[in-house]
Amino acid sequence: MSHGPYTCRGCDSTDYAVLLDMGKLPLANAFVGDNASTEDRFTESLTLVMCKACSLIQIMEEVPREKLFGQYLWVTSTSETVKKYAQWFSQRLRERHHHKEKSFLVEIASNDGFFLRHYRDAGFGILGVDPSNLAVEANAQGLPSIRDFFGVAVVERVLKEHGPADVMVARNVLGHSCELQDLVAGIQKLLAPDGVLVLEVPYAFMLRNELQYDTVFHEHLSYLTVGSVSNLMRRFGMKITDITFVNMNGGSLLCEIKHERSPTPRADQAFIDFESMIQLNTPEGWQPFAEAVKHQREAFVGLLEKLAKQGKRVVGYGAAAKCMTMLNYCGVGTDLMSAVGDANPRKQGLLCPGVRIPVVSPEDLMAMDPDYIVIGAWNFKDEIIFLFKSKHGYRNSFIVPLPTPVIIP
Repeated sequence: MSHGPYTCRGCDSTDYAVLLDMGKLPLANAFVGDNASTEDRFTESLTLVMCKACSLIQIMEEVPREKLFGQYLWVTSTSETVKKYAQWFSQRLRERHHHKEKSFLVEIASNDGFFLRHYRDAGFGILGVDPSNLAVEANAQGLPSIRDFFGVAVVERVLKEHGPADVMVARNVLGHSCELQDLVAGIQKLLAPDGVLVLEVPYAFMLRNELQYDTVFHEHLSYLTVGSVSNLMRRFGMKITDITFVNMNGGSLLCEIKHERSPTPRADQAFIDFESMIQLNTPEGWQPFAEAVKHQREAFVGLLEKLAKQGKRVVGYGAAAKCMTMLNYCGVGTDLMSAVGDANPRKQGLLCPGVRIPVVSPEDLMAMDPDYIVIGAWNFKDEIIFLFKSKHGYRNSFIVPLPTPVIIP
């Protein structure tokens, strides 16, 4: 497949290497109704590349951000795992960074305001910035939110109305930004001289080593390593001063970032050395990845076809974007999967983009008496298994599709 023009979102280089070509897939969150046209089917190419200049892993293609984020179905507060994490995360922020009577915290991509509420309860003055309809809903609930894409223009408004931010939070947003340099420039401008950015990003090491190719979709424009985050922040006069890992989204980096002039020393060199050793920031280190993805697809589809021939009813649970990517890349339709359950009422009653599998409630899914449940939101695997066994009395088997399909009785 030929590829079009490319400019790195992190450094403007035009030199790249292809890591994975997934062909054409629908937008992962573009769920449709019964009477929708077929325009959602396989209209957008999806190619994972690495910039040879700054090592930023990203998708080559770019869908207008208004189309991706103007109306958003995914909400933060659906999962019990996320609810517990929000409590831990906000308490950690309070212990480490609440140094004033009411430190001012700005969250980028604040979604439905679920985390904002926790920050407020922890004693922070809060402001969210989110481009979707969810910002309006959060604001109506008393959680101050600006509906816009975060960048330098928004920062000018925030500085005028509130002043600089003592703490900034950017959870799972860096990888979503098509205007990456504008976003980071905005952070640098809004962050107080002694302020801290708490950045959470899915770790690309897990993408490669756990074969998490389903996390590659059009909303996820970049896939981060310590090396690529460090390169990006350095360009805007900032540095990583602390790194830890959290078990979210299949394994994520939690970085604290401050201005370069901060007396707090850098804390990224050991991680950069590790990534160099395993070639995480070079195209050569990713050479086996594409072939391994093809093998997973063959194994997953082969398993579903075998179960279909045996007359088994297979359903899925977790209509997450990652599940939509996998179903469409593998070509799994209603002949192999009867329905996908999800606890988010915004998705229930709609059809999965591309493959057109109906999305139903957990109760309706159980009414179908499935023999197997494919766990689409595998990052919540333990929560999902516990939910169906304890609440719904499910006694049949589960299928965890990645990194290789496994049946769990």
